[in-house]
Amino acid sequence: MVATVITAPYGCPEHVLGGGGRVGSSAAGGGLGPRPWTRALIIGAGAVLLAGAAVGGGLVLAGDDPDRPDGDDALASAPTCASIPEDAVFSALPGATPETEGHGPLAGGESSTCVWTSLDPDGEGRGSLRVDLSARFTDASAEPVITGERAAVLARDAAVPVRGEQVDLAGGTEAGVWRGRLPGTAELAFQRDNMLVRVSYVGEADGEPVSFGRARDTVVDFAARLEETL
Repeated sequence: MVATVITAPYGCPEHVLGGGGRVGSSAAGGGLGPRPWTRALIIGAGAVLLAGAAVGGGLVLAGDDPDRPDGDDALASAPTCASIPEDAVFSALPGATPETEGHGPLAGGESSTCVWTSLDPDGEGRGSLRVDLSARFTDASAEPVITGERAAVLARDAAVPVRGEQVDLAGGTEAGVWRGRLPGTAELAFQRDNMLVRVSYVGEADGEPVSFGRARDTVVDFAARLEETL
């Protein structure tokens, strides 16, 4: 299987999400555009989320065929970006437009990567949101055997740093949330069956990065909405 990545440039009038549903349109005309440093921050943050979240959570796409799911694995494939509810994306990132949509093999499983950005000229919704959905498959060659669910738990533990805070999502799933490397950034990870979900968010308002508290609340609320649909 070959990973597919679709990258759309900033400022395109409209973008279409994987399932054919429109996610939104970029700002055009009216109001002042983002300050140069703000745009650089958002673009730079998006790049950090794109690379850092993948490596930090062990979500590196493999170049060969993916491992195969075991009969006991709850998920036989990673959900696609189309499975992520639009209302949850818009709530976290008003004016969001898709930047990247990828789906492909992962060492030990399969992964989907979804990235949205917003350069809202009103200054309240600028930022970037990334979601990784990683299905982990049972490794029958290990001694003892490592189930897909156990692999997802290990991946979650590896993703959440020691400084991370444990929170309970609305559905009762425990998640780890922590401050990202850039101002205005919060990251979160949780495990469901044999799937690891990782969310990264960076936001800006009124020309400044949002507080960590606001970023944290945004990413936790988004994860709670996402949890309900998975």
